[in-house]
Amino acid sequence: MREERTPPRLLLQQPDSAETTEGSLPANWQGQAAARVGYLAGVATVVGVIAGVLAFFRQANVGVRAAAERPVVLIPIGIALSVAMLVLARSPKLAAARKVDLGLLYLVLMCAVGSYFRHALPYSAADVVRGVSPVNLAIVIFAVLVPVTPARMALTATAAALMDPMALGLTIFRGAPSPPWNLWLWLFAPNVISVGLAIVTSRMLFVFGRRIRQAERMGSYRLTELLGRGGMGEVWRAEHSTLARPAAIKLIRPETLTASSEESLAMVLKRFEREAQATAQLSSPHTIELYDYGVADDGSFYFVMELLEGKDLEWVLEREKSLSVERTVCLLEQVCESLSDAHQSGIVHRDIKPANIFVCRKGGQWDYVKVLDFGIAKQRTLDAAETRVTKVGSILGTPAYMAPEAILGQEVDGRADIYALGCVAYRMLSGRDVFEGKDSMGQLASHLQLEPPALHELTNVTPKLADLVMRCLKKAPAERPSSAEALLAELQSLELERRWTHTDAARWWGATLVAEGQSEAASLPFAPTVAVERS
Repeated sequence: MREERTPPRLLLQQPDSAETTEGSLPANWQGQAAARVGYLAGVATVVGVIAGVLAFFRQANVGVRAAAERPVVLIPIGIALSVAMLVLARSPKLAAARKVDLGLLYLVLMCAVGSYFRHALPYSAADVVRGVSPVNLAIVIFAVLVPVTPARMALTATAAALMDPMALGLTIFRGAPSPPWNLWLWLFAPNVISVGLAIVTSRMLFVFGRRIRQAERMGSYRLTELLGRGGMGEVWRAEHSTLARPAAIKLIRPETLTASSEESLAMVLKRFEREAQATAQLSSPHTIELYDYGVADDGSFYFVMELLEGKDLEWVLEREKSLSVERTVCLLEQVCESLSDAHQSGIVHRDIKPANIFVCRKGGQWDYVKVLDFGIAKQRTLDAAETRVTKVGSILGTPAYMAPEAILGQEVDGRADIYALGCVAYRMLSGRDVFEGKDSMGQLASHLQLEPPALHELTNVTPKLADLVMRCLKKAPAERPSSAEALLAELQSLELERRWTHTDAARWWGATLVAEGQSEAASLPFAPTVAVERS
């Protein structure tokens, strides 16, 4: 009797406690921090212009300009500093970390300018505190919007806050009278409070950021970039902690699973574990390779898979609308090889569609097909109780590519995948879905009730290929090709004028990537020389 293995729990790799740099924050936070520095510099520029105008209005009570006894030259200096910071923050030549460093220096310099402008107007014996110092507002706003480590924020906030008493001291040194003793506490106590608030805020953001970094570490992998998001979850680019091999991680959130109770959810997760084990044993080179799987602490199920270089067939078809006969046959043959291996292992994919057919680069070969999403397939050897769980909730699949028996909730086998592949082939050759111009419910009803338009009437496909695709679309499974292996044999026996070659694929991808402005084109053999206009 086989021992049941508990799904591996998610192990969070703790970052080094000695880490005190921005590296302890999520990687994308630095870019956001740099962008926010630019935003603050832009706001400061606008405020400086407005302040420069208002400074020359006459005050009603004394009849003099507010800037009459202040160094007005500080206003254009502040505007110039803000414009320079805005330009640097938007520069693509500077790294985000360097922009943040310049932002911290900018905060201190702007506080120095604002402090001297504020204290340059002499205090009288009957004077009162002139509102909240702009230094305090600048420190607190910067700490809230620009995440940096607590140590750096403490140093920067302290330096910025000291600009206030230093500016007042400079005016006294230059001959201005000292403010009454009872004003000193009211003038600078808020500075101490603002430094404390800045440090606390920075610490809270720092802890929050480290928790995000910890949550982004999946077992031995660290999530680095969100690649896509779908109905069942998310796909992330990931890096292994010790190996150089990159990977892709698919997260399936527990709320997306078709389970009505904790017991049924546990059963669904158990089914996913068995399917992951079965998928890992698939040997077809045209099936995406599964490295690892597990259950995260939040209940998310995750798959660690090979990271592919290329585009899915959906992207190709959106660009090309339809494909040549020889290229269509080449791609279909590779999908059949993957499905044949899966069906022999008792796995039915159930969601064959262009988005799950990845056309990638494998070594030096382009147009190499990888079939995706076997991790949520149906295994025909499930226990009866587990099978019932898969039928709870909404229909599984994509309406435009679903076989009639799958729509009706009947037991499905590999011939349901053949029907879906027929729908894919129909679109590849004709540039349209089998039942076009309908919503999801309309497509489902059409798959059940209507005969698809004859393929040979829509395109100049060879009669044998058109007949083969139309047989894949038969309502009754028994009338379709009996297996993926049988479909592959028929595709290979087709008499075509020519076959799609590696040279054809490399030329297509070379032209396409150059047109897209992607650097991968430079390494392609046979890539044509195409001039690309850069903006």
